[in-house]
Amino acid sequence: MYQFQRVRSISITARSTDGVPAWLAWLDLGCAGLAGATWYVRPQMGAWPLALALLPWMLRLATTGRLGVRTQFDLPLVFFLLTAGLGLWAAYDRSAAWNKFWLVVGALLLFYALANAATLGDRRAWLPTLFGAGLALYFLATNDWSANPAKIEALTRLGHALQAPLPVLPGHRLHPNVAGGMLAVVLPFGAWLACRCGGRPAARLVAVAAVLLMAFALLMTTSRGAWLALASALALAALWILAGRLTHGAVSRRRALFGLAVAGLLAALALAVVASGGVLPLLEAIPGPRNVAGRLELLHRTLPLVADYAFVGSGPGGFQMLYSTYALLIHAPFTVHGHNLFFDVAVEQGLPALASLVVAWLFMARAAWRALPRQDAGLVSAAVLSLVVMLVHALVDDVFYGSRALLLLFLPLAFVPAFPASRADSRAGSRPGRAVALPLLAIALLGGVLAWRAPILSRIHSNLAAIEQSREELRLFIWPEWPLQDAVRREIDLSGAVARYRHALALDAGNESANRRLGQIELSLGQYDAALDHLRAAYEARPGNATVRQLYGEALIANGHQAEGQALWATVPNEQGQLHIRAYWYRHIGDEERAAWMAEAAAQP
Repeated sequence: MYQFQRVRSISITARSTDGVPAWLAWLDLGCAGLAGATWYVRPQMGAWPLALALLPWMLRLATTGRLGVRTQFDLPLVFFLLTAGLGLWAAYDRSAAWNKFWLVVGALLLFYALANAATLGDRRAWLPTLFGAGLALYFLATNDWSANPAKIEALTRLGHALQAPLPVLPGHRLHPNVAGGMLAVVLPFGAWLACRCGGRPAARLVAVAAVLLMAFALLMTTSRGAWLALASALALAALWILAGRLTHGAVSRRRALFGLAVAGLLAALALAVVASGGVLPLLEAIPGPRNVAGRLELLHRTLPLVADYAFVGSGPGGFQMLYSTYALLIHAPFTVHGHNLFFDVAVEQGLPALASLVVAWLFMARAAWRALPRQDAGLVSAAVLSLVVMLVHALVDDVFYGSRALLLLFLPLAFVPAFPASRADSRAGSRPGRAVALPLLAIALLGGVLAWRAPILSRIHSNLAAIEQSREELRLFIWPEWPLQDAVRREIDLSGAVARYRHALALDAGNESANRRLGQIELSLGQYDAALDHLRAAYEARPGNATVRQLYGEALIANGHQAEGQALWATVPNEQGQLHIRAYWYRHIGDEERAAWMAEAAAQP
């Protein structure tokens, strides 16, 4: 039986380790990179690039009897891939789902190519560094400063001036936020090289030039989320270095002082938020357009979608129309993602997929916590900074799941040792504790399932119902062929989804997702009394959500409770004209009385 190779440490030799030739590592990197680039440019290519990426795996199997390295991240990352595969079944747009699925595959192949190249040692850092330098040049040369102007006018003028002597270049145009996110994530590797290339002036000069180029391009993107994320990573690095100097390298004291410093920094941030009157005024102080309130509203409206698809997910690549249809309640595409990686993963692949990512990040944190105090920590420090940048940026924008930059999602993980300790250390330390912890965890999970059996089963049924509803509705809905999604609901058979929603409510009458989605269907079908009952229950469960307030307000108005419904609609944002759309719907079906009620409620200041 063939086995994976367990890597215990990172060797700097370029010859081989455990019989794996160095040329095979370079071939693996080249094939995975080419396959990923193919999926980036043409994700509709399907499985064909996979054959190229797996060629080095077959050669490694033939020459060494091993497919590749084993890492501590294998289980969570493979599980993440499986949830993406399950999403192909759930998705209403199979083409978009397959395109995103291949990007997930490409991200996994790039991770393993970099992990298999551990025999190349520190030279692996040149790969993200040179990629970042090339990305910086490409962005500066091709960004359309008229279509995507910088958020600071002076930088827009500078961008036009830099491009003036250049011809118009063909190719894909990167969104500045995507370019900024990628640059911020790879920049720590270049900075690490610039600091470590002692005794090699030419290498250091190249590394410094690459860092300066990436930093300038990052500035030109005016991606404030990327700036904030990089500043956060640099602040943590400064605290770690300062803690080391103050404790003279004593590991336990350094860790304790660093932990206290981070806690103090978070406390100071909390005080700043309180002094500013909330998060919004603090974030709005950042230079550039004032769009923070819109981002916060977007996140708030995405929460019901997380509840709708918590267990299975809605399928990769489907966020745009799911958000418009079931959260914003309009008929047109509004945003391609929710500007938050954590929410977007939860919506498209479910909470189990998000949990698998969190587990992988925790494994990396554990490995870094053990490796960083050592003098031979190597690339771990750069990888940690890269991951911090990615996670902080993920709070305010979704570059690494909501765009084709998904290919870099697992990049930081590949630069930590394959396992946090040697096999002997693992036997001596972690296994006894694991032998006690795992049964206790299993008992706790089983107890939780038994205690909340009905609510859990209720939400599983409402999740499956939401999948069936969105597949049936959105695979047909094309505007203006259909005026609104309500018209589709009147023409298709949603009895299966309705039956599942009712079964979910029989298990748990307070299931907000089932009440909201069922009430929305009943409004479309003209079942106003039933819709009022279900949407009242949804409102009682989640009164603060604008989607729930809009639907419940419509149910009140449709049932003749105009004053109460108008009061509720007065609290609903109407930037996209979503309230006026409801008046249009009732005129479309010939219900002039209700159309007048809706128009009056929508017109109030």
